[in-house]
Amino acid sequence: MTRFSRIFGSIVGILATALFAAPPVSNPTGYVIDFSKYEFIDSTLNLIQFPNGKDSFEPFYQKMDSLVFENKGQVRIMHIGGSHIQADVISGRIREHLVKEYPGSSAGRGFVFPYSAARTNTPSSYGSQYKGVWDMSKNVLREVKKPLGLLGIAVSTSDPRAEFSLLLDKYNSSPIYEETKFRLFGYSDSNNVVPVLVVDSVDIKGVLDTATQSYVFKSPRPIDTLTFAFRWADTTLQAKVAQYIIDSLVQDSIYRANLDTTEIDSTTTGKDSAANKNAAVKENAEASADSMFQGDCDILDTACLERVEVQNGLMAACALLDTAKAPVDSAQKAVCDSLIELSKTMSAVRPRFTLTGVLSESDYPGIIYTNVGINGARVAHYFEDICPLFEKELAFVKPDLVIFAIGVNDANVEKFDDKAFRANYDTLIQRIKRVNPNAAFVFETNNDMFRKVRKRRYVQHPVGEQARKAFFKLAEKYKAGIWDKFSLMGGLGSMAKWEKASLAKKDKVHFNQAGYHLLGDMFYKALIDSYQEHIANLPALEPTPKKVEDKPKK
Repeated sequence: MTRFSRIFGSIVGILATALFAAPPVSNPTGYVIDFSKYEFIDSTLNLIQFPNGKDSFEPFYQKMDSLVFENKGQVRIMHIGGSHIQADVISGRIREHLVKEYPGSSAGRGFVFPYSAARTNTPSSYGSQYKGVWDMSKNVLREVKKPLGLLGIAVSTSDPRAEFSLLLDKYNSSPIYEETKFRLFGYSDSNNVVPVLVVDSVDIKGVLDTATQSYVFKSPRPIDTLTFAFRWADTTLQAKVAQYIIDSLVQDSIYRANLDTTEIDSTTTGKDSAANKNAAVKENAEASADSMFQGDCDILDTACLERVEVQNGLMAACALLDTAKAPVDSAQKAVCDSLIELSKTMSAVRPRFTLTGVLSESDYPGIIYTNVGINGARVAHYFEDICPLFEKELAFVKPDLVIFAIGVNDANVEKFDDKAFRANYDTLIQRIKRVNPNAAFVFETNNDMFRKVRKRRYVQHPVGEQARKAFFKLAEKYKAGIWDKFSLMGGLGSMAKWEKASLAKKDKVHFNQAGYHLLGDMFYKALIDSYQEHIANLPALEPTPKKVEDKPKK
């Protein structure tokens, strides 16, 4: 039995009853939320509302029908927002329910990214690691230096040591995302560096799709840890530059050790002084050589690489040899001479690669749930002038359902302009509709929030209801669903109650893990209840008449 054949199980009988008799259908997983200890939550409002009907949801429901009843096809969901969604706790909770419980299968993890290389928080549902030096650009910055795509973030590198790993099942008790198909979105400035997928220490080359600026990879076996490295066309140059960086780090550590041991030398003499100094040099050299693979910010950001590794490390360490009163170590002098020669190589333009995302998917039936979120993002941060590759990459997701959770940062202002807010959403929605005109939409109203007026003092933000009404107008205009998070969590001022109940953080804007999990549980229940209502209203099927066999002639 494959991991994808477990979709049905106990739900088949319930759904079959729904098809033939069409009674009301309860949640097929028996999923229940205990609201008894949260009296401030209005659980009666935990539903998907449809201010202008739900006709636009029929394509989504029909895809769900094919998956649930026939184990065919894939249902693609995209959840887009700001910091709530980058953290991927609420969206991760919804994904977990869908791929584990109902319908109970995954067709891939969707878009992922090495957020650690961008020095920002990785979504809570997977892990990321990196080596080398990376520059970052994202849609919320005042100056965006790289063309961005669907995720609104990019990292670029010219470091010959650069690689990154994505651990898709890091937090899963049993593997879910063992896949063989991957698409890496990115480009080389001069077509002189290419990404490779490293599986069992073997480089797997990708097929370049120039039209979409992406590379398609196939793993020889299912994997849930994706490791990508970057190979320069000039392999000799790559090796030389890599060795230069490593050697300069070591020389820098020796230089620092010499400075650090000055005090030791002044208080000790003879063999003890030499032994302490040699031990310190060795310890610092080993730490430096190791730290370059651990993402230490003081060594690995670009400015630090240039100033410390090259200038302070190389020049100061080698200058120390020229001014040293003690006999110069010939081996160290040789390394210095070599580094000075190689430094000329470093002044040349190095190959650079820019990454905007990785898509993990499969051919199996199931759910693909992609979260798209950047801390601080507003609706306009996903516009074409900032994210020109958005639609090109979205075409590989082609979401059947889009959950809009952008709005907290738009409304976190002194004066909220609801007309401009809705106009911005119009622009973003048109971008999505160009990719999939039949996509269904669900709008999340903003959570209640407070504004910080001075240190440790927060006041109620009065625009919650105004923003809520703007979302309802959008839902009516686009015949979309709406999940009224603002009202169900208790309305204006309710964030203080969520904080008191240990569900929200002190900033009274964000939730903690328990709060996000509760919200994810509630949204999942509201979404599945909506789908179950669709099932309950399906016309009953006529039973197939039994074929009467012809009697044999006498």
